[in-house]
Amino acid sequence: YVSRKKIAELLLEWSEMIKDELGEVFFGKISSIEELLSFLFQYTKSTPLTVVFDEFQNFNYSDKYVYSVFQKYFDLGKEDSALFMILSGSSFSLMERIFKGNKEPLFGRASEIINLSYLSLKSQKQFLNDENLKTTLDQILFYSIFDGVPKYWEAVDEMIGKSFKMRLKAILISQDWIWEEGETILKEEFGKDYASYYSILSAIAKGRRILSEIEQYTGISDATIYLQRLKQIYQLIENRFPITKNGKSRQNRWYIKDNFFQFWFGYIEPKKYLNEIGQKEMATEMIVDKLHMFSGKIFEKMIVRKLIEDNPLNLKFTKIGNYWDRKGKVEIDIIVLNELDKKVYFFEVKLDKKKVNQKIMNKLIENSLTIREFEKYDKFYYIAYPDKDEIIFHQVEV
Repeated sequence: YVSRKKIAELLLEWSEMIKDELGEVFFGKISSIEELLSFLFQYTKSTPLTVVFDEFQNFNYSDKYVYSVFQKYFDLGKEDSALFMILSGSSFSLMERIFKGNKEPLFGRASEIINLSYLSLKSQKQFLNDENLKTTLDQILFYSIFDGVPKYWEAVDEMIGKSFKMRLKAILISQDWIWEEGETILKEEFGKDYASYYSILSAIAKGRRILSEIEQYTGISDATIYLQRLKQIYQLIENRFPITKNGKSRQNRWYIKDNFFQFWFGYIEPKKYLNEIGQKEMATEMIVDKLHMFSGKIFEKMIVRKLIEDNPLNLKFTKIGNYWDRKGKVEIDIIVLNELDKKVYFFEVKLDKKKVNQKIMNKLIENSLTIREFEKYDKFYYIAYPDKDEIIFHQVEV
């Protein structure tokens, strides 16, 4: 693990670690990065070895020359050693710069670059089962806030409570990191320029979906460049279009991709002031009281993930997305499209089972018939809602 310590301290820790794993393979301790890499490449001429440097970007804070040393020893030793080196990091911008910046020492050296996605819904359900949090509501709330990020899973695991809501309250009351997490990550990613990105993410989290609304909320006269960076470089936001528009429409809307960022900016950030004046329990109660409202909005996103990952209805499809018309009068939660067989599946998503009724079903059918692009498609209709132990997909008979 590359912590933000001086190189000498790291090497002392790693020397002991190597001896614990491999035995007395050298005397004393390793005293430089050059010595460490020389040893690893020499050792693996005869013995295959996998070495992982986690949070590799933290060398930025100790000594950037390390990247040039890695380049030198990799170039000299890669042909005749069996060293499999994994360099991982959680700072997207720094890892991108280290390995994709054409002026950086390690540019072009990676044989494979993998952007790890969130852990699957199936994995999340297994984790919650192990924690004895087995209700569908627990699964929805957990996904809505922490999704598939192991760091946050650890926080849930460390708390005691019979429901996810109880454990979240415990985290908010006992853990200071969660109150600062959004700002901390942005400062690490954006440095001194973080304030503008902070304002834009806050605007989107609070429901400003189009460019003019975001600019008015933030006071930034041209937010486009910030939005594009957040989307393309940092992958924190996404630009959605109605499923019929193929990404070429002024009907686009901006959304935060990361569930935790949506939760933090939408619910924790507005209550930070209460925490700062010693009213953490009051702030926590106010946040937890609104969880149902928050998870209701994210549940639709969860259903999309479930249709893609698990495909419980065994549908064949070429596209999945949302729909809204130009005037904002017609909106459909999810549309699944099979362009080859000319079939389209319309989904209404409800977090509250009690709100599923014939009126809702009729409205879904009525709205679908206004979309002229699907006039020649076979149409199918579903209502998705949570039951105690599972998510139900109820097909609407026409």
